[in-house]
Amino acid sequence: MIKFQKQEIILFAGDSITDGGRGLSMDMNHIMGHGFQEHIAGRLAADNLEMQPLFVNKGVSGDTSQKVYSRWAKDVLVYKPTVINLLVGINDISHNLAMPAEQALRKYVNTVEMILQDTFALLPEVSFFLCEPFWMDIREKQYEGIPHPVCEADFPYGSKRTEEEKLEYRRRVAMMQQALPALAAKYNVTYVPFQDLFDEGAKKVPASYLNWDGVHPTVVGHQLMADRWLHIAETVL
Repeated sequence: MIKFQKQEIILFAGDSITDGGRGLSMDMNHIMGHGFQEHIAGRLAADNLEMQPLFVNKGVSGDTSQKVYSRWAKDVLVYKPTVINLLVGINDISHNLAMPAEQALRKYVNTVEMILQDTFALLPEVSFFLCEPFWMDIREKQYEGIPHPVCEADFPYGSKRTEEEKLEYRRRVAMMQQALPALAAKYNVTYVPFQDLFDEGAKKVPASYLNWDGVHPTVVGHQLMADRWLHIAETVL
């Protein structure tokens, strides 16, 4: 079981997957957003009830690594958290598709490295979790196989990208996935892989039961991510 000292701060940063539709008020029902970070926070808080750990969600939908870095000091470092989780990258791909893949990868990796450098310069003892970006090719029909099929949806379902675009997305995500472990090792941070969870799950159920549009997990996908994170965290915290 992971144990914390009194009122330690655990902070989550990233894009829409971390944002989770979080509320921007002090409504405690929505302040953490709805996703893997909420599952993790709930588990850790319940296990450390008397220590009252504090959880902060600074995920912003649509953010690239550059946007995250531009606000890193005021969104993250100002809180002086003891644990930081970063999941970002998928928007870097969509924002830089016109850029050669190798150049876009360097830009992304360099930005993540600057985030790590700034963090350890101020918080040398912080536990940093660097998460793997992931992507799925969703081909099911509208709402086929997702765990909550009845809703008042106001969004298109599944990927509308061409086959060529899908191949390029997968290639660029794979490049990130190949580059990040070395960066994590260089700064001695904890790397959390996710792609294998979705790939293995899609061998058993429709991919859309885990991830509804290729980028955003369903409640099932988020739970799998939280379970993976907690399992890894038990070995380092």
